[in-house]
Amino acid sequence: MQNGHMANEPGSDIGWADTVRFRLPPGWAVDVEEHEGQPVGTFRPPPPAAGVLRLVTDRVTPRPDSRSAADTLQEMALRFVRPQDPRAGDRTVESRADGAVIAQAMMRTEEDGRAETHYLWLVGAERLEVANTAGGTVAAVAMFSFALPALMDGDDSCAEMLGRIDDAIRNAEIL
Repeated sequence: MQNGHMANEPGSDIGWADTVRFRLPPGWAVDVEEHEGQPVGTFRPPPPAAGVLRLVTDRVTPRPDSRSAADTLQEMALRFVRPQDPRAGDRTVESRADGAVIAQAMMRTEEDGRAETHYLWLVGAERLEVANTAGGTVAAVAMFSFALPALMDGDDSCAEMLGRIDDAIRNAEIL
């Protein structure tokens, strides 16, 4: 975000909530929704492509009983892939060379009577807490969800688009 607004130029970097920066393909429409009082970034591919990418971010201070922000981040990543949810599949948790964690899963759901496939990503890293003068760290995370009508899942054009989204998210910079 820049001065409270998202920076968006075709194919340029998108910043959100002073937590993440990433680059989407050109032509995506950018908007903000509110869900449970929290702003949610929404990104829609240019027509005729279907689907919507949503983004929320958080900065989580480790609990006193947790060893570190890195441990908190790992716990968040493992919960994110929903190991007990039978609707979820294709679960992975990986570490990037820069120390960031990427958790990914896919979930088949029904929203308002429509069958959808949701592709989910969490990208997070341990960062210094700016507001904390003691120099503590937090788990800074960006959580992405790409909702696609189930009928479109597996379509060649959607597979190509998902590949570009996955690349953008995997290369996201946690601030």
